[in-house]
Amino acid sequence: MRQTLFLLICFLTLLGSARAEPVRIFCAEALWCDLAGTLGGSAVSTTSILTSPRIDPHDFQVTPDMARKLADSNIVLMMGGHYDDWVPPLLAAQPSTSRHVISVASLAGLGPTDNPHLFDDPEAVRRMIAALSTELAARLPGDAAAIGARQSDLNAMIAALADRLKKLRPQTQGMKIAVAEPVGGPLLQALGIEVIDPEFAMATMNHDDPAPRDVARLEDALRENQVRILIVNPAVRSPSLARIEALARKSHVAVVSFDEFPESGQLWQDWMKSRLDRLVAALGIHG
Repeated sequence: MRQTLFLLICFLTLLGSARAEPVRIFCAEALWCDLAGTLGGSAVSTTSILTSPRIDPHDFQVTPDMARKLADSNIVLMMGGHYDDWVPPLLAAQPSTSRHVISVASLAGLGPTDNPHLFDDPEAVRRMIAALSTELAARLPGDAAAIGARQSDLNAMIAALADRLKKLRPQTQGMKIAVAEPVGGPLLQALGIEVIDPEFAMATMNHDDPAPRDVARLEDALRENQVRILIVNPAVRSPSLARIEALARKSHVAVVSFDEFPESGQLWQDWMKSRLDRLVAALGIHG
């Protein structure tokens, strides 16, 4: 009897230890891990790779330590859509039947040539939260209720942002702006703002030389004040972009800086509010 009781105690101890081990989440970009930590709380451990928006993901180089961390992960969160192309080769080199991969671009139905900057797309973020909540609840059935409650809180926050965008749209509908690199696309689209240089911006993102006609069109728009503002990404710099920015300032076109994603630890809603506040101020509207 005493031996049976001892074995039972050992079994329960091992069971408690197994439950105590957190779900390991590998995030290609810090934003996803910040949201994952909010959803999972102490039941998850997260590893963020791209933690600063000053790092251009298209120039990113993988290290052996990053590969090891991905190999140890239970869940991988990534943008997809050719944004973080360094992740798929790591997944292929370290296959696992138990690892779950969530691609935000896939959830959003992004096409192969679409703009993959979905960090400020409320609907894409909502879909990622829903997919991750489902996966975490399946892995952590004892925490499913708490995960669902946190998901509801995040959804309410997203709904409040969407409501602000809806209220701003009558003031911003039809406004024309220029972007040096295609950041802020979903946010601008929600406001009904027209980007006059999408070809130039996409070429910049892909590290290609924009077509001379696209450069000329953008320069003319800045000189003739055909646009209200020029949005720039501080992570992407070049002599040609510096020239475009200087031309905008000389033409008294407001230059607005938009990071690609929040710094690690900055709440997504605070980041979105900050960039929306800057946009509203630069456009000279209220709300």
